[in-house]
Amino acid sequence: MKTALLASFGKDAPLVRLGKLLKEKGWNLLGSAGTAKYLNDNDIPCRDVGEIVGAPILGHRVVTLSREIYAGLLAATPEDFAELEKQEITRIDLVYVTLYPLEATILDKKSTPHDVIEKTDIGGPTLLRAAAKGRRVVLSSPEQLDEFEKHLSQDSFDEKYLVKLAAAAERRVADYVDASASYWEKQ
Repeated sequence: MKTALLASFGKDAPLVRLGKLLKEKGWNLLGSAGTAKYLNDNDIPCRDVGEIVGAPILGHRVVTLSREIYAGLLAATPEDFAELEKQEITRIDLVYVTLYPLEATILDKKSTPHDVIEKTDIGGPTLLRAAAKGRRVVLSSPEQLDEFEKHLSQDSFDEKYLVKLAAAAERRVADYVDASASYWEKQ
């Protein structure tokens, strides 16, 4: 059975849509604390990633930053998968991440440097990059769901599609980090 990790700042219709699509196809769902709660509240069974890696720490700033998560995303060889099994670590086949609204916070004239720090996502970009490197299905925007649904219905995630998603995830992270760097350069 395939496993998806969902970590969405937006608790919204696209997240519910994706959760339902994946459950209908028999996927196991893992979610960061708020995402798992939101999906469960919407009758979509989702296991809290904290059950695997421990409860969030530092005021929810450290949730998915865990070797178990990244091993599940980066394993690529038969030896890697054997090690996952030995360590009882779940392979993660799909990641869906919507990042904290850093760009909107930066554009808000009322925002302070503290506000910008609080809206700077660390785990989300790291998940996107690990999933891209591991050539997992990596969804970095709700706008990708229509095309994803077509691939899911055919259970067809070929290399060309995975590379397209990886490139989009890397671009999203690059733009996010660029916005942060530009903001701090002006301070």
